[in-house]
Amino acid sequence: MRKITFLTKSLILAMVLFGTAEIHAQIELKVLTEMGSRFNDVNDSGFGVTVYDYYDFETNVLSPIETDAFMVQSVNNDENVAGFMMYDEDEFILQAGYRMEGVWNPIGFTPEQDPYDYDENTTYGISPNSKYITGQSNQGLNYGGFLYDTETEELILTMDPEGEASASYAVNDNGIMVGWVDRPDGGGTLRVPAYRTLDGQYHFVPEGQMPVYNVNTINDINSNNVMVGDFDLHPFVYDLSSETFTSFDIPDGADAAAFTSISENGVVVGFAEVGFQIRDAIIYHPSLGDQPLYLKDVLADNGVAVNTDDGLLGTAIAISPNGKYVAGWVNGPPPFAEGWMVYLDDLVLGTNSVSQNTISFYPNPVIDVMNINAKETIDSVEVYTIAGQRVFNVTSNSTNTQLDFSALSSGVYFVKVSSSGALETMKVVKQ
Repeated sequence: MRKITFLTKSLILAMVLFGTAEIHAQIELKVLTEMGSRFNDVNDSGFGVTVYDYYDFETNVLSPIETDAFMVQSVNNDENVAGFMMYDEDEFILQAGYRMEGVWNPIGFTPEQDPYDYDENTTYGISPNSKYITGQSNQGLNYGGFLYDTETEELILTMDPEGEASASYAVNDNGIMVGWVDRPDGGGTLRVPAYRTLDGQYHFVPEGQMPVYNVNTINDINSNNVMVGDFDLHPFVYDLSSETFTSFDIPDGADAAAFTSISENGVVVGFAEVGFQIRDAIIYHPSLGDQPLYLKDVLADNGVAVNTDDGLLGTAIAISPNGKYVAGWVNGPPPFAEGWMVYLDDLVLGTNSVSQNTISFYPNPVIDVMNINAKETIDSVEVYTIAGQRVFNVTSNSTNTQLDFSALSSGVYFVKVSSSGALETMKVVKQ
């Protein structure tokens, strides 16, 4: 099984210098005991949403949602929430709804929809800026997505122009919706990862390539327009700004894997299918290596044991925008599964202010040239896109070096500096 060797070496050194208690106190796993407490989302404060409750990581307390809401699905850093409200309690008809500044608001239906004839709008995501809400909808037998603008209160159904079924699972601040679109393949339908832009255009990922297997999707998108999902049983990251599609290996011992969520700083989580209806959570970031790892192994390397019944973490469904909280649920029927949440602190990203001040870098943001200075000799420097693609590397035998970013597109990059056996990772913005 793959080990995070550089990270482990750095942590061992840190434990020698500062003691294990301080290191382990920063990383924590909490597994809930309440049946049906599976998580749907989490924000930067460790504020999570299950199906019927809110959750605070610090206090480890579940609190029931408001009485005018029925279920919750997604939360952002403003603690604005997307979910469901009751439309007709006697007929048990639900409608999409959202909580804005503590007040729940109904979304309702379009004039063409008839909720009494099984037309529905199923909520999945709210954008970080609270402007957009998205999900799946139907009008009769036509299934697609929906996009609701909380500022204009406009609700539109986003149906595939070719008349096939589609769905939307997430939306970012730019109004880009991600999910899937069906395409006939001669033996039924074929779900193809797709995103929709505000001009109404659908785009397939990867462009010009149809999958072989019939279940594929984009599960999430961040506000840097980086998307994650699964394509032909493999997890992938797609960076729209550079049009870079990166497919990753299925972890050892698994038959398939998918990415479900990406933070604003490029930490990705998901799950691997390790048996029949048995999953184990995975995590990816360039600072951990070039392939996804089992989250339980990352925790074990840091002295945190997974205390679930089967020793697995099941499904990682969401990561907070800052990349510090991961939420999901254990194996078992999802409606009854117990939830869990992990606090990673700065484990994955390492440091934006480099630990022990051994390395400094400037300017950030960078336009052309970035300078790196270290107390020890710099051996090598690698630069990666937020999707994990290495764009260039340089070798050095000095305590300072320069990186030329002038040929790179604007966006977020990760710079990995190897110096005297230690590895530091820094987030850099190219303007």
